Amino acid sequence: MTYAFTRSKIAAGLVLALTAVIIVLVWIRGASGPVYIPIVASILMGGIGYFASRLAANVLSSMENTRYLGYLHMELDPEKFLHYYESVPDHVKGDRTAVLSYLADGYWAAGRFDDAIAAMEKQLPEEVSLLGLSASRLACYYLAKGDKAEARHQLERLRAVVEKVRTSNPALSSNLGETLALYQQHLNALNLQSVEEDYLKTAFSKAQYNIRRLEITQVLALDALRRHDSAKAKEHLSYLTEHGGKTFYVSWAKEKLEELSSF
Repeated sequence: MTYAFTRSKIAAGLVLALTAVIIVLVWIRGASGPVYIPIVASILMGGIGYFASRLAANVLSSMENTRYLGYLHMELDPEKFLHYYESVPDHVKGDRTAVLSYLADGYWAAGRFDDAIAAMEKQLPEEVSLLGLSASRLACYYLAKGDKAEARHQLERLRAVVEKVRTSNPALSSNLGETLALYQQHLNALNLQSVEEDYLKTAFSKAQYNIRRLEITQVLALDALRRHDSAKAKEHLSYLTEHGGKTFYVSWAKEKLEELSSF
């Protein structure tokens, strides 16, 4: 995604423009000397300028991507994120699974679950880590949509990846395994089955991003509702309304709180 952002394109263009200026100056300075000198210098400067432009574009691209993801995961403002990010995948060459997952997460956080699924399904990855990413994100979106059958199918896909890389890539297996465990808890809650509350509380304390804390809190709220524990349910739902930013969790929690207050 080197040239996916406007600033990265500008940075690359400025470096190439500076390179062109230097090459012109080399020819002016070398006009009275042997012709091979400016030719060799131009080739060298052209190569250096090309690689420098790509480096600058890569650095700016990474910075822009991180900044936009911050709108989603930290500021919890999916519409702001989507405003900047919806066109980004169109400018990415090669496998777009990762960048599509970022976009799909924006749709998901905004409550646009079908759009999230459609975005994620635009790319059918072949590399095993990307297969795990695809399955985990699709499981998330189907769980949010309440489609338990398809969510179960995606969790089985994810479980297969976890097992496949358990020996060859234990770090990846562990990371995907944590996501699998969390989403299995979510599926249990949707099926009105018990969840592991201690595990979820530990996962909440370890969560690095605000949006993951919202995911976990929703599962805890669902479980409290299943157990008819109104006090706990209100506690979790209140957390979602207070800390949910501009995500769909706020409207979802308010709806559940209204249902509780009607009893």
